[in-house]
Amino acid sequence: MENTARVHINVASGSMTASAVSDRGLRRPRNEDSIYLDKSGTVALLADGMGGHEKGAEASRTTLEAISPFLEPESIESELMDITAGGGVPPVVSCVMSLVDLAVTKANDVVYGRNRKEKLRRFMGTTLVGLVIAEGKYAVRFHVGDSRIYRLRDAGLIQLTQDHSAHVVWENGGRKGPEPGTNVITRAIGPAPAVSPAVDWDECLPGDTYLLCSDGLSDMISEDEIFNILSSDGDTDGIANAMVDAANAAGGRDNISVIICKT
Repeated sequence: MENTARVHINVASGSMTASAVSDRGLRRPRNEDSIYLDKSGTVALLADGMGGHEKGAEASRTTLEAISPFLEPESIESELMDITAGGGVPPVVSCVMSLVDLAVTKANDVVYGRNRKEKLRRFMGTTLVGLVIAEGKYAVRFHVGDSRIYRLRDAGLIQLTQDHSAHVVWENGGRKGPEPGTNVITRAIGPAPAVSPAVDWDECLPGDTYLLCSDGLSDMISEDEIFNILSSDGDTDGIANAMVDAANAAGGRDNISVIICKT
């Protein structure tokens, strides 16, 4: 990924129309985020290399390279032959969720292995957020860290992920003790021998809009601003660029990456 230019990826399929944009921002010397859309228009991935750590860009890029092959339509179709329905979860959803676990384990093994082999003073790592549209009607989402997914449906915006951060732990624990910083994450790919993603799913509806983003966006603009931009009449590429422009206008303190998916 070029560190000096805004990166664009666009895909369109029967499952979704999607655009991904990544920008260095105004304060950072390089872009350590990575973005991915598969050509079939079913998979969206975003990774934010851990700021202040060595080789954040390598960690985010390596993670997406390791994960994407697991979630290609051919891989899902092959795995689906061994999946049976159960617990009210559609077989294809169970299949994708199983593949997500395998993919995250593989990515963590690769990045953690490099950390150990290269004996880095501070281990590189990355957050991860992903969305898979299965059979055109199921949205499987997953994340590690504080990169997020939002969904706009029927003029209502909700955050579908909960940050893996010390601040969220503090909030959920009754706000006892000193308030930790919002940027202290409790899960990442690479720094530890093992990590588990949070994985969930629901049925997507025609007209749903999903936003995947790094904290370079969510830390810079409010949910009201996100809602207003997502609700605009623009196409996915225009909306994605408007998001990045708004984060830069607010100060652009970090790399900014967004993926807009419309079903």
